[in-house]
Amino acid sequence: MSMNDSGSATAMLDRRAFLRVGAMGLAGLLWDLTEPAHAVGATPGSRGYARPPNVLFVFSDMQRAYSMGCYGDANARTPVLDAFAKQGARLDAAMSNTPVCCPYRACLMSGQYAHRHGVMSNGVTFRPTVKCIAETFRDAGYETGYSGKWHISPPKDAKDPTYGFPSRETEFGFYRTDRQSANVTDVALKFITEKSKGPKPWILFVSWILPHTPYKAPEGYVEHFSQITIPPNVPEGLATENAKQCLPDYYGMIESLDDEFKRILQALDQAGVADDTIVVYSSDHGDMIGCQGLKAKRWPYEESARIPFLIRYPRAIKPGTVIADPFGSPDVYPMLAGLAGLKAPAGVDGADFSPLLRGETTKPPRDYVYLAMPYAYVPWPGWRALRTRQYMYARTKDKPWLLFDLKNDPWEKRNLVDDPSQKALVREFDDRLVSIMRETGDSWGITATTGDLQSWVPGGPKQQSQSLGIDFPGKAFRQVEGDRKGKIKEGKRAKRQKAGV
Repeated sequence: MSMNDSGSATAMLDRRAFLRVGAMGLAGLLWDLTEPAHAVGATPGSRGYARPPNVLFVFSDMQRAYSMGCYGDANARTPVLDAFAKQGARLDAAMSNTPVCCPYRACLMSGQYAHRHGVMSNGVTFRPTVKCIAETFRDAGYETGYSGKWHISPPKDAKDPTYGFPSRETEFGFYRTDRQSANVTDVALKFITEKSKGPKPWILFVSWILPHTPYKAPEGYVEHFSQITIPPNVPEGLATENAKQCLPDYYGMIESLDDEFKRILQALDQAGVADDTIVVYSSDHGDMIGCQGLKAKRWPYEESARIPFLIRYPRAIKPGTVIADPFGSPDVYPMLAGLAGLKAPAGVDGADFSPLLRGETTKPPRDYVYLAMPYAYVPWPGWRALRTRQYMYARTKDKPWLLFDLKNDPWEKRNLVDDPSQKALVREFDDRLVSIMRETGDSWGITATTGDLQSWVPGGPKQQSQSLGIDFPGKAFRQVEGDRKGKIKEGKRAKRQKAGV
């Protein structure tokens, strides 16, 4: 609705509201006329806008930022996502604060750091201390829906918590890890079509498992990637062999998601709600695939921790916006709430980036992302890190580990930690990291009590799987420990032989 030119208090229906009457019926119009939290004449994208925007959050699994054309990857075939990036904002330093599946999803739901919601590794019990994102939107009058991989204490029946999303036994509580991405998309399309006809706004999360391991692209896609350029930070030898073997299928899976995303965007257009919907495309974390001579996730390196993050909202975000400021997983909740005219509860660790996205300011609410991975290939208590616009700094409990100047060394090939000329910079980052740990309530002694914790003990099965020939903290220990165990076994074998056993 809008006021007339003379400033009269008489409200008039604008053309868009009139068209919505035909699309949604009288109930949709009544929402616009009666909802007090969204007053007449407010700025689009603000709390007072006539009808709250829908929210569609689409995310993949194990997709690093550098895997799409819009992020500069010439290997990728992502025409739909590349076009989508130009229609809104591309965040160039979006980071997964604790880069592994369950911790990321718990950060996404709660807006809290892993040590606050408790999910510091996979399988750990989720204990948020705030109202979660879907609960906030539901309580503001939103319909909610979820389709795809859940992975936070997977709901087995209607009694298990889904934190504001529909229960498992409902049509749009589809908590299934399905490598057939189309099945997950189909549920999303039905939700968009049906809920867009109703009087209420909606929030929908769509979670694909691709391009998660195993590296196997859907039929017809891997053939597009017979010629792959290996990133320059993949060492020769085992790491290069790993990259050559895995990358064609990895890119094939991502191209298949580009096609699935096209179906979702078409559904928004067909439902007539594209302009009224905040749409995000992102991922839970990345994948090393030989970069730095390493595999998988749980690393502070860009390929593991930096994720794609594209967001479109025609009513508030200027097309072609690029944001270089660091943005973390807990920031998603307050940012989406801010764009929708809502407010995240007190107690979230994330910051509201919606004013920056709207162009109302050029200053981000925070100039860093704090990353933490207690249970990692680096032995417990893992590592902590800071990511700023220009630098990535990480340390273990014992000492500084990594410092990269991303502006001049985007592939992280030159570690500045041991550079004598950079001692002051290392000290500055180390002091700041220790201070942030203290401010957020994190410490090197914080532990989880459930989950896959035994897999991450020094020399454990997970750590032993990182065998591409490159050293990292804890690897030397494993080698010594392995030699020690080998000598013990050899001694026992010799005793048995001597005894004639």
